[in-house]
Amino acid sequence: MEKLLHIKYMSVSERNTRLILMMQSCQSAIFFLPVLILYYQAEIGLTFKDFMIIEAIFCATIILMEIPSGWLSDLWSRKRTLAAGLFFTASGFSWLLLADNFGEAAFAEILTGIGVSLISGTNSAMLYDSLLQDGREQDYRKLEGLRHGSSLYALAFASLTGGLLYQIDHHLPVMLTAVSQILGMFCALLMVEPVREYKEAEKHPIADMLATMKFALHGHKEIAGIIFFAMVIFTSTKIMLWVQQPYYQLLHLPEIWYGVFTATGFLLGGLGGHLGHLLDGHVRNRTMFLFMLVAVVSACLIAGTVKSLGVVPLLLIGSVMWGFGWPRVQSAINIRVSSERRATILSTASLMISLAFIPIGPVMGWMTDIWGIQSGLLVLGLFILAGGSCSLGLFVFNARRKEVLV
Repeated sequence: MEKLLHIKYMSVSERNTRLILMMQSCQSAIFFLPVLILYYQAEIGLTFKDFMIIEAIFCATIILMEIPSGWLSDLWSRKRTLAAGLFFTASGFSWLLLADNFGEAAFAEILTGIGVSLISGTNSAMLYDSLLQDGREQDYRKLEGLRHGSSLYALAFASLTGGLLYQIDHHLPVMLTAVSQILGMFCALLMVEPVREYKEAEKHPIADMLATMKFALHGHKEIAGIIFFAMVIFTSTKIMLWVQQPYYQLLHLPEIWYGVFTATGFLLGGLGGHLGHLLDGHVRNRTMFLFMLVAVVSACLIAGTVKSLGVVPLLLIGSVMWGFGWPRVQSAINIRVSSERRATILSTASLMISLAFIPIGPVMGWMTDIWGIQSGLLVLGLFILAGGSCSLGLFVFNARRKEVLV
């Protein structure tokens, strides 16, 4: 296999970079994503509320596994942690093939959540450590962006393919997703463990969140505003990803289009992430955050009041905002904090999204099952408007005047 990939005689950084990109593409190839809710309904007999509860369990698993996964990565082995993560994701998707009730589906999501936790962070650390060993750490930002983009493009391709395969057999997209995880595991095992320092994680992410909030609310309220804004916007855009399928069902769209629309959203998100930097230095963060707020709220309120095929592109805004908006949030945080707090605050902002989804997701699923998807979208839009406006106001009011990109 090494000969086939032409990696045998490469430097550590070249070899690992190529394998990381291949592994990331395999991990992100979730072929059944555009028909996930359809699969849960048709093959397991679950409702949208059941699905959102299972997603909340998935988010809770990621939060609880944050420190154990970091401990394994730092003290055991980067490549083995990545391989173990892909083994767990493959096991989760394989278990889903056999699931026929809520408990078994939830267990499959727990296995997948453990796998995602093991991979998340370790993939970036593996890339940086590999580049550092060869003195190429200055290439990290460029290659990390390529890694992130490859995930979205793999999702787009897999979504398009999975939507087509679902028409042939409902189980094919799930089976192919499990296979892609196994291929990613072999990519991880072919990596070379880079030379690095070993350090044990000291605190649970919940403790980091509390410490960060204390820091932000005592003299750094603009940072708190950014964190809460990210929590509201990106929790909501994640929910927008899942409400697409019930809305398509409301329109009685042929299932083959589910993959096309989902792929389009991820493709636009990938392009937004790659090209968004062109606006840096030209548009202030507060202006961009306001645009994101207006776009997401408008999409939810319009989809909640209008039943039309023309509304479908608006539902894709969630995917676009994730690819385009998250780097902007990171930039706004980076210019406001010193290096010793930067990683903790960025991690806190990311974990707050998972934490917020745990109560909000199931409530959204419950409302949708009782009152319909359009009523759920209206409530979601009002929640984003209220939460986003308050957090954006906190950010703008307390932003330091001396900073250019307010």
